[in-house]
This record gives sequence, structure tokens and C-alpha cells, in this order.
Amino acid sequence: MNIIVQKYGGTSTRSSESRERMYKNIIRDVKAGHKVVAVVSAMGRFDDPYATDTLLSIVNKEHLDCEELDRLTSLGETIATLVIKAELEKNGIATATISNQELGILTDRDYQNASIIEVDGEIILEKLKEVDVVICPGFQGRNEEGKITTLGRGGSDLSAVAVGIAVEASEVEIYSDVNGIYTADPRIVPDALKLNYISYAEMLELACNGAKVLNHRCVQLAASHNIRIHARSSFEQYKGTYVIGDEEIMKKSLNKLTISGITGSQNEARVTLVGVDGTNNSSAKFFQRVAEEGVNVNVFNQALVGGGKMDISLIIRDEDLPKVIDICNELKQPLKAQRTIVRGNIGKVSVIGIGIKNNQGMFHKVYDTLIKNEIPVEMTSCSEINISCFIDRDDVNRAQVVLHEAFLGNEN
Repeated sequence: MNIIVQKYGGTSTRSSESRERMYKNIIRDVKAGHKVVAVVSAMGRFDDPYATDTLLSIVNKEHLDCEELDRLTSLGETIATLVIKAELEKNGIATATISNQELGILTDRDYQNASIIEVDGEIILEKLKEVDVVICPGFQGRNEEGKITTLGRGGSDLSAVAVGIAVEASEVEIYSDVNGIYTADPRIVPDALKLNYISYAEMLELACNGAKVLNHRCVQLAASHNIRIHARSSFEQYKGTYVIGDEEIMKKSLNKLTISGITGSQNEARVTLVGVDGTNNSSAKFFQRVAEEGVNVNVFNQALVGGGKMDISLIIRDEDLPKVIDICNELKQPLKAQRTIVRGNIGKVSVIGIGIKNNQGMFHKVYDTLIKNEIPVEMTSCSEINISCFIDRDDVNRAQVVLHEAFLGNEN
């Protein structure tokens, strides 16, 4: 049995017209001899009648606990499975639906942002013996107590990959309103190139650094089980972009570009503790408190400034700024810090590609390109496949344009 998992978001499920395009994709694969598992999102966006945000808008959320909110928000996907099943049957396609209880996705108890523990595809596989298509609700699972949980932002992508692993699918197709993964956001960089292939590692870096095409957790899960993702358009029949292993890309030279993507984000802030006592393990104490508060540090720097003193700087998401300021105020006296400097309105531009590690002078080219275009760099971070520069928030879009021209302009 050759199985393809297809995931459809709210833009695909929202109207009879958009669903007709979805059915063409499903019927195409059925006629090609495949079994199809379709993982679907709630129909549309606010204020479409059965969209998740619409369901949340009809209650006073303050009077529902997290478990009850998950029960409510899971209904949109359940409704979508039944609507789609009825319409597909009308098209002559033998179809079955899967309920939350049958889905087989076991999660932890972190309501509204649950993590998947394991997946059992037995019920889906049994139903595929009798029908050509099985429709599953996305975005949700069930914990060990039998309570419905939801998987957070991008949860339908994540559940599609989980189901794909459980049923040993040949690939997982993620359908959206874009026709693949580009070297930059085409709305910002008009000359962006569509990629035919990208590695898990590169896609994960792009997702974690601002790209919105795929959820980073779904990429991590796919990479850990080596399952192929095909990111493609709901509106076109053309192939999109395959997300596959680094070794396969390098072995077959599938992606000949040194750089696979340039992306940006505009939600960073910088905090500096000035004149900290450098003799009492101050950094460790500071970062322990930051970790205890669940704050993710994008990059940090500590610099000796003489007299046994040092400055500690870190860049964080701006939403975590209040927590870090509270920590600074709490530790200012124990660490003998002179003052705290807060710098908001920071963004980040990232150049990503597995070719970075094999090419000298890449960091210099990134930095030099930004400086020549009068874009000051505040801090940087580097890995084998990622060079990130923290800059003024207002410069992020322009930085993506000039870096794309510098690295990929001759590919157009």
C-alpha cells in the first residue's frame, strides 16, 4: 500500500471553491494508485463560521480552563473532516473519517501547545484497507488521561508529519497558498528563487529565523524519521519544494546553490548589564535565572572592561523583555551591576545554506554587504549553515534585498 499524506490549511478548506481544488489533488493521487490520508484544518479564518478563532470568539475565555479551550478549538477540525468526507463521497471517492479518539496521536498534558509523545497509525491503516481516502483532524491529539489537546501554532503541519510517520507514508505533502519554498520572501525580495530541494537543517534554520512556510517542529520531526516533505501550492498542479536529508542533497547535488535562503525577523530586543562583578561567576547566575523563566537567548556576549568588571549583553525576543528586565532588577545588587541598558526595535537578518561551511569569507561578505549599504550591525551569531546579524528593525527588509542580490543576484 503506497500512502501519501496531504495536509490542508484553512485557506484550502474554507469554501466550496477552495475545497474543489483540494479534491482535484486528492483524486489525482488516488487515480495514480495511491492511498491518501488528508489532514485538515478548520474551515477558514475569523470570522468564517467554523474557524478556530470564530469558535473562541463566541465564549468568554476567562471562564474556561485550558483543557476546555482545547476541547472547543478542536471542534473546527472535526467539522471540516465531516464536510470534506460528504463532498468527496459525492465525487465517487470511497472515504472514511477519523475522530480524535481514533487519531492515535498521544501527547503530553501541555494544553494549547502539546508535544507529541508517540503516534499509532493502526486505525488509519485498517480504514485504508476499505477506502481510498481517510480524512483526519489536524492540530490535535489526546493525552494519557484521554483529554483532547491541541498542538499550538502550526499544529496541523506537525500532526500531518506524525501521521505520515505512523502509516509509513512515501511523503507528506503540505499544501498552502504558496507554491514552494523560496530563497527569500517574494513579497520582500521580488527576485527570490523557488527551490526544488532544501535540506532539513536549512529548512529548520529558516523556520526558526522568521520564514513562515513550515512549522519548525514539523521539520524536526520529519528529520528525525527521515520522512520527505513536499511543500506545494493548493492552487497549482506543479511540484513545489522537497525537504529532504542533507546527505541526499549533497550526494545527488540536488541544490547547487551555496545559499538556500535569506530571511528576517523584527521581534528582537537587546539587554546589557553594565559593570558586573567579573569575579563571582555572574554570567552563570544570570543565565540560570533567565533559563528558569523559560526565556530563549538568541545570542549573548560578555566583555571584560577592566577593574574586574564585565558587561553582559544578550538578545532575546521582545515578548520576553519584561521577564528579563525583572531578572536584571533582581540581580543588579547581588551582581554589583552599575546599570541596565535596554535596546528595543532590533531585528535580525539570516543567511542560511549548507554551502556556508565549505566556503571561506562568507561572514565577511555578509558583514561587508550590510556595512556598504549603511546598515549597522549590533551583534552577530554564526553556525556552520547560518550567519545571523542583529540590526535595526527598520532595516530588516532592505537587508534581505541587498544580501539576496549579493549572494544570489547572478542566479536570476
